[in-house]
Amino acid sequence: MAISSLWLDSVGFLVILFVLSGSRECNALAGYRLPDTVVPEHYIVDMITNLEEDDYSFQGKVWIRVKANKATDSIIMHSRNLTIPESEVSVKWIAKGDGGAAANQLMPIANTKFVTDNEFYIIKLQRPLTAGEKYMIKIPFSGELTESLAGYYRSSYFDRSANQTKWLAVTQFESTDARRAFPCFDEPAMKAVFTINLGHKKHLKSISNMPLINTTDIEGMEGWVWDHYGDSVPMSTYLVAFMVSEFEFKDGDPTNNNVSFRIWARKDAIGQVEFARQVGPKFLSYFEEYFDVKYPLPKQDMVAIPDFNAGAMENWGLITYREVALLFDERSSSTASKQYIASVIAHELAHQWFGNLVTMKWWTDLWLNEGFATFVATLGVHHEFPDWKSYDNNAVENMLVVFSLDSLKASHPVSVPIGNPSEITQIFDTISYKKGSYLLRMMNLFLGEEVFRKGVSNYLKAHRYSNAEQDDLWAALTDEAHKAASLDKALTVKEIMDTWTLQTGYPVVTVTRDYEKGSATVSQKRYLAVKLTAREAEKEKSCWWVPLAYTTKKELDFNETKPKVWLNCKEDAEIHDISAKDEWVVFNTKAAGLYRVNYDEENWNLLADTLNNGDYKSIGTLNRVQLLADALDFAWGGEMEYQMAFKLVSYLKKEDEYLPWKSGLSNLNNIERLLRRTAIYGEFKRFMRSLLTEPYKKYRSFAEIPSAIEEIKFKSLVVGWACRMETEDCISQALTLFKKWKAEADPDANNPIPSDVRGLVYCLGVKHGGESEWNYLWTRYQKSNVGNEQTLILSALGCTRDVWLLNRYLDMSIDPMSDIRRQDSSSVFSAVARNDVGYYLAKSFLYSNVKKIHAYYGPKTSRLGRYVSTVADHMIHEEELSELKKFVEQNKDLLKYSLLATTQSIESTVVNIRWFGNYYSKISRLVTI
Repeated sequence: MAISSLWLDSVGFLVILFVLSGSRECNALAGYRLPDTVVPEHYIVDMITNLEEDDYSFQGKVWIRVKANKATDSIIMHSRNLTIPESEVSVKWIAKGDGGAAANQLMPIANTKFVTDNEFYIIKLQRPLTAGEKYMIKIPFSGELTESLAGYYRSSYFDRSANQTKWLAVTQFESTDARRAFPCFDEPAMKAVFTINLGHKKHLKSISNMPLINTTDIEGMEGWVWDHYGDSVPMSTYLVAFMVSEFEFKDGDPTNNNVSFRIWARKDAIGQVEFARQVGPKFLSYFEEYFDVKYPLPKQDMVAIPDFNAGAMENWGLITYREVALLFDERSSSTASKQYIASVIAHELAHQWFGNLVTMKWWTDLWLNEGFATFVATLGVHHEFPDWKSYDNNAVENMLVVFSLDSLKASHPVSVPIGNPSEITQIFDTISYKKGSYLLRMMNLFLGEEVFRKGVSNYLKAHRYSNAEQDDLWAALTDEAHKAASLDKALTVKEIMDTWTLQTGYPVVTVTRDYEKGSATVSQKRYLAVKLTAREAEKEKSCWWVPLAYTTKKELDFNETKPKVWLNCKEDAEIHDISAKDEWVVFNTKAAGLYRVNYDEENWNLLADTLNNGDYKSIGTLNRVQLLADALDFAWGGEMEYQMAFKLVSYLKKEDEYLPWKSGLSNLNNIERLLRRTAIYGEFKRFMRSLLTEPYKKYRSFAEIPSAIEEIKFKSLVVGWACRMETEDCISQALTLFKKWKAEADPDANNPIPSDVRGLVYCLGVKHGGESEWNYLWTRYQKSNVGNEQTLILSALGCTRDVWLLNRYLDMSIDPMSDIRRQDSSSVFSAVARNDVGYYLAKSFLYSNVKKIHAYYGPKTSRLGRYVSTVADHMIHEEELSELKKFVEQNKDLLKYSLLATTQSIESTVVNIRWFGNYYSKISRLVTI
């Protein structure tokens, strides 16, 4: 990418000149990477934390035992925003055995230097280290406990019993922020053992990755103590974690693996850890059994942090979470929040094996961490809660978002080349998590569950406590697949999967039938939202190994996912004896592969007729999901007439399952989003009310909440759309409930609104109210003790139609003195931008305040990308695109850590404009019939 090469030209060359002029490794060092001349083996970190109001700081010392792989006179490591007194830095040679007078000999230091742009700390020695020898580096350091949500930072909360604000200090090191806390070799492949000692005032508690060994007084500091923690297993710096706080904990339910499990939270929220306390140990035991590898640590702590940038972080033995991702309140939290919490807990615990035990060598293979944790978390949740149908639900959710994002030219491969570390944060995205997960599901389904599980287990055992690349995983899976004969001996997993992980995008498979011969030709090409020019099409050489599993009206075998044929990169596939001419065929059973399927018009008509004649359940649920998703997107892109797509969609009036409705409405939402500011929006709403008639009849009562989770989700979806499309009694029910709540003498203790429709009711109460309703809900936010409830309220406050309230709300979102936490500010912006009235205000706010927003999040933020994509989603005019491009160009320095998101946003806007120009009038005719 251009930003990487530019950065290297201007900075990396200077670093190399300073550090390595005339030294042996000059040619081996990339400007942004550490050389492997010196590698760490063991860190001892002494860290004293000060949480006094006039001095939020930390100071300490780190001793790093290193090995010199090559002779060198430069020790290069990482440090950022730390103060290091040069005179107190030392390097000693550690003699082997009885070193006599030479043992622990000091190595004279010529000078030390910070290279700010590279975040390097360099110790230049007067004579070189000896290859093969070991040395002890000692570095004192100090730093500020900021509120940046990165490195070692501080977070606050209001303690109701003490009636005061309390502070805590906690770490967030992924991906490159351990260097903010102590000098270190901050790359994932440089694993080492860590011994952590935490100093703090006696009334506070600390926790770290390993169990507490003992506590001793700090000499010369009355009222202060050292907490000494056991040696860790070898691990990467980004997994080191510690916290100093006044939190309390509850023990998890005991299991037979003897792992001590604790859930920590602030005192006022400790009653909300019950669900996590129950499910956490069960997930840990499940993964031990699934991977056939014992959890290697004696304990597992999970902590709910009030201010936390990510959803959660898988630090080994000390997982940190946003409160909304760990805490569940039985009285007020929704069913959706329970499922979310379960999935996040399972995801982070899966990381203890995938990511922690075996770690990617470099961030290029981040997907090995995130894709795997996402996929096997689904298995864990499905095992524990089979009635939730999480395996299919997650497949559909992943498919829909990946189909959308990965159809852009500006997407990226799953295994993405990373140069400058500034690019790392940008790939913690849908592609690494959801596409990675979907590809693993695809592989699981074409190899078979047992082959997949055994191959993964062998991979973990072979690389435990070390680092690996995707090729190592492919080799382990190939060995198992060949043993079980689930893959032809002439074919390897690498040959298949490299086409999916090293290329951007995914294919559309076109099935053209010969109805007289009963055969079909199957071809492939890359699916793109913006069609290629003739010249671009000539250069486009993308090709995939595509597993073709299919069934017919006669067979009706929608559970078989083992491919009958592989569509390869050499030729189209010819399939014979496929089906009778008056019978349909459906490819990609169970939506097992990450590809779209387009049929000839006759086959589409056969499928549409089956869906509409009452026999729709003869087609498997996941394939009904894909038929709707594909048809609506083909119509969106011009590969199908909208008349055919709407013919398929019309069957939803009969559909009684959640997932097909989720698919249909998700894709219709794209149309709704672009019509919202147009003259035909009223007609579209009438069309949608007609489509929703039957399920709304079933689920219209807000008071009647189904018992099955799948039905609860279906009800929430249908009722949400019905109110959005202004179904009269839907809105009246919501307003009645809101007024009833507002009339309660103690509304914080007594809320009559069912938890699964609260977000909807809150939004409508504010939308159809005024300042009084807004202020009332804001007060509820301030008084709420439940993170999930606060999240619902923040979203609902963006529903008001009063311009001045929306402008005030936007200003509050980046005001550090308001009660909106930094982690939630972008969510407030999104809530306003989704509002019909608020869109223009949000766009203006972004354009006018981009420097303030950037400063609010800090210098290395990728959050600005979310702001840009939120406003770009709704753009439909060329003038808006020109304005967006100008904004991005003028603020390219502020947006450099959001380069990927802004590029994708511009392309998405082009897609919107093209659609609006081509199909607005056609949609107008269809929705007014």
